[in-house]
Amino acid sequence: MMTGFNLSEWAIRHRSLVTYFMLVIVVAGVWSYLRLGRSEDPDFTVKTMVVQVGWPGATVEDTIEQVTDRVERKLQETPSLDYLKSYTTAGRATIFVNLKDST
Repeated sequence: MMTGFNLSEWAIRHRSLVTYFMLVIVVAGVWSYLRLGRSEDPDFTVKTMVVQVGWPGATVEDTIEQVTDRVERKLQETPSLDYLKSYTTAGRATIFVNLKDST
């Protein structure tokens, strides 16, 4: 009875040849990785910013009047501003600033 080709048995018998091919593949992979073009990656600009301000012990009303409103008014002076979104809790103001795409 004739048996088929056994790759595992062949690899064990030709250990040095298998090691050589493995080294060639590893070296080619490292060389290819080092030559990857980094300039092909697109420019990525973040157009969103998060501003967080803490005022421990302040009430929600105080935080809105003394922190959130003041920071929002100042941020609205930014020429490239698209919109603001704010969330205020007792002692903490979180403001999301989104810039226009044209900037």
